[in-house]
Amino acid sequence: MVYSMISNFMKDMIRDILEESDLYGRARSWLASHPLSADRIHVISMGKGAVNMAAAAEEELGSKVVDGIVVVPQGTPRRSLHSMVLESTHPLPSEASLRAGEAIMELLGSVERGDLVLFLISGGGSALVEVPAPGISLEDLRGLNELLIMSGATIEEINAVRKHVSAVKGGRLAKIALDRGARVVSLLASDVPGDDPATIASGPTVPDPTTYGDAVLALKSRGIWEKAPPRVRTVLEEGMRGLREETPKELAGADAFLMASNMDVLRGLSSRLARRGIPSLILTSSVEGEAREVGRFLASIAVEAHRSGLPLPRGAILVGGEPTVMVRGNGKGGRTTELCAGFALGARGVGGVYMLSLATDGQDGNMDAAGCVADGETMKEAERAGVSFVGELGRNNTAAIFEATGSLIRTGLTGSNLNIISVVMIDSIEK
Repeated sequence: MVYSMISNFMKDMIRDILEESDLYGRARSWLASHPLSADRIHVISMGKGAVNMAAAAEEELGSKVVDGIVVVPQGTPRRSLHSMVLESTHPLPSEASLRAGEAIMELLGSVERGDLVLFLISGGGSALVEVPAPGISLEDLRGLNELLIMSGATIEEINAVRKHVSAVKGGRLAKIALDRGARVVSLLASDVPGDDPATIASGPTVPDPTTYGDAVLALKSRGIWEKAPPRVRTVLEEGMRGLREETPKELAGADAFLMASNMDVLRGLSSRLARRGIPSLILTSSVEGEAREVGRFLASIAVEAHRSGLPLPRGAILVGGEPTVMVRGNGKGGRTTELCAGFALGARGVGGVYMLSLATDGQDGNMDAAGCVADGETMKEAERAGVSFVGELGRNNTAAIFEATGSLIRTGLTGSNLNIISVVMIDSIEK
């Protein structure tokens, strides 16, 4: 049973996931093994891992760092930094996002020929740093982002749109530095399935393969084109007619390196389990789809393993990625609680299987928790606690289910963001 308190084993798993997700250690290791040849380095760090990555850069590069800007979500734990730290908002852009974007553009406009601009980019950067394209207001962007998030659009679709209504996304930040004769190096911590550099934080420093047409198609395919702010539609239509400059398709002098990913966490977790004598199978680091349906699918694998011993008779199935939530109600929850609710449905009444799901950034959706644990008794335990499992799931109030069963996980903001990690445990084969 996993109720009233998370088991000690689960606490160990949570600690292991967070340690494997540590971006300070990963950034410092990368910089130590890849010396940067430049006398003057400007550091620009943005995203949920911005503070930890910037601290690693300042400590490794020392006096070569001449200035820097670090943009983080409000409430992110701080480290002692020489760079200027700006707090911003996530998941929707705000005036703080605009101030951060303008500050970065001003810094980039002052770099000199031969300088190196080191970008440290992690998930969340897309909302934290923003400057709207000419003709679009910040309120337009906020409304557009809300529509995209509520629609269940994939991160690829969302970013195709964001890049074409912004002055800083889709390679545009790197272009400012390159036009002044500087070099650009980007270290990326991926929070997206597939680890496409052009998708991480909407790819502000890498070439963008998407077009204005892709942005329009994304909005239309999700049924929200007519709901999009009129000025957004105007800008995208002008872009399709060639009246607006496309995002950069080539950026000579800009290099990007994947420093950390969801798969790195899964591999590290698998190694830690092996040292405990627990077999594991990495299923995927790129799971997508409706979160509750993904949860049901994972439950079907767990139940099969429990009954037949396939794909493994005992141990852990490790899954990472970014499922989506189609918002139907106004409750509290996130992808992890929807995943676990789906798992609870699929594993209902089956013993010996359970799932832990954790957002590595420490906060999932609109709740104050990072994740939760579910098993075959979750539905029954929720009802026993006076919570309608089906009713709360129907209005996306899944946090209430796991609060009632005592299996919400609260870590606080972690200073990382390598997406969601789910661990499906199979205790034994059914006799």
